[in-house]
Amino acid sequence: MLKTVIKAELRNISRDRMYLFFGIYPVILGVAGYFLIPYLKTTVAPGNLLPEIVAMLLILMTGFIFGALSAFTLLDDKDDSVLMSLKVTPISVKAYVMVKMIVSFIFGFIATLVIILATGFLPDSSFWVILMISFVGAMQAPGIALIVNSFSDNKVEGFVIMKMSALILAFPVIAFFVQSWQEVFLVFAPGFWSARMIQMELITSIEANFTLIVYFILGVIYNLIFVTLFMKIYSKRSNL
Repeated sequence: MLKTVIKAELRNISRDRMYLFFGIYPVILGVAGYFLIPYLKTTVAPGNLLPEIVAMLLILMTGFIFGALSAFTLLDDKDDSVLMSLKVTPISVKAYVMVKMIVSFIFGFIATLVIILATGFLPDSSFWVILMISFVGAMQAPGIALIVNSFSDNKVEGFVIMKMSALILAFPVIAFFVQSWQEVFLVFAPGFWSARMIQMELITSIEANFTLIVYFILGVIYNLIFVTLFMKIYSKRSNL
């Protein structure tokens, strides 16, 4: 089933120009960041965090984009009555949706990993640290997809919800300036955990409350809870 859904997702992306643009958007961001970040490092004043903030946002946006992409393909399935048709087949609708969420995570993970390695956004990080950051960062993709589908019935509403959910990316930026117990007010953003890990790699003097591996574990647990919660909301609203 996973193989079938992956093929279907790739077919949907390739046949729709909007989806195709979403698919190559991380590459565009990576190329822009590859030249922009070194330029910022040489032009901004010492101690200015702008280069680090831009690098972090470019990494986080990769997972967010694939979450948005999966959200709209799921809305397409709803418009085309694919989900309704599945109710009379042996395939569970919830299982189908979960597989699509796994596909969004896989795409987000691979894209994030490639972007980090190709651009050198984390030049001093080991490969294992980059893997952990990519893993947690990509976990926000299913969450974003479910948020959009939980509160929208069509693509127009989906665009509005997607733009509103993009505000979630503001919380990791705030985390650059909050390094004590006050970070508890930011942990509700799915991207916070990977953002904190990125910050710890970019700014070695940061006073984090936990080690990088603890942030990784907490990030995995939180994102799993987040996805489970919104899967229940989406299932109830869509009568799955």
